[in-house]
Amino acid sequence: MDSIKSNNLTGAKPPVFFIMFKRFFHISILTILFSSCQEININKEVKYITLLDSVLCDQQALINRIDTSKVNFYVQKAEERIHLFEDPSLNDFQKQWLHQGKLAYQKISTELNNFNHQINSLKKEFHYAQSQIQTLKKDLIHRHLDKKEFKEYFTDEQKALAKLNILTKKLNKIQVENVQNFDSLEFKYQGILTQLDALQSHYAEPSEK
Repeated sequence: MDSIKSNNLTGAKPPVFFIMFKRFFHISILTILFSSCQEININKEVKYITLLDSVLCDQQALINRIDTSKVNFYVQKAEERIHLFEDPSLNDFQKQWLHQGKLAYQKISTELNNFNHQINSLKKEFHYAQSQIQTLKKDLIHRHLDKKEFKEYFTDEQKALAKLNILTKKLNKIQVENVQNFDSLEFKYQGILTQLDALQSHYAEPSEK
C-alpha cells in the first residue's frame, strides 16, 4: 500500500494493466460509435432499394391489371373471322376482296397469341426481380455487402428493371393497338360478317338434320 501511494505521490506512471484497460475502453467506445455511423450511412442505400421496390410493385400492378381472358376472347373472334373469310362458298373474286381483311385478322391473332406468352414470361421476370431486390436489401442490412458492392448490384437491378419497364410498355401498346384494330375491322366488315354468318348457317343446316 505504501509503495502504491508513494508512486502516486511522486508522479510515477500507473500500472500497465490500467493503461491497457483504458485503451480497450476507448476502442470499445469508438467501435460502438463507428457501428452507429454505419447504421446511419446505409439509410440512403435502404431508401434507394425501397424506391426501386416501389417502382417494381407499380409495374407489377400494371401487368396484373391486364385481362388475359379478354385477350383470349379477341384471339378467338379473330380466328372465327379468318375462318369466315376462307368459306368455300365464296368465289375467287370475293376471297380476293376480303384478302386484306383476312390478313389483318391474322396479324391480330398472331400478335395477341404471342402477347399472352410474353405476359406469362414477364410475370416470372418480375417475380425474380422482386426476390433479387429483397435479397439485396437483406445483404445490405446484415452487412454482407460493402457500399461499393451494393452500388454495383443496385445498378444491375436498376438496369434490369428499366428493361422490364420498356417491355411492359411495349406489351401494353400491343394490346391497345390490336384491340383498336379489331374493333375497326368489325365496324368496316360489319355487313359482310353478318351475311357470311347467315350464309355459313344456311350451309350448315342440311348437315345438322
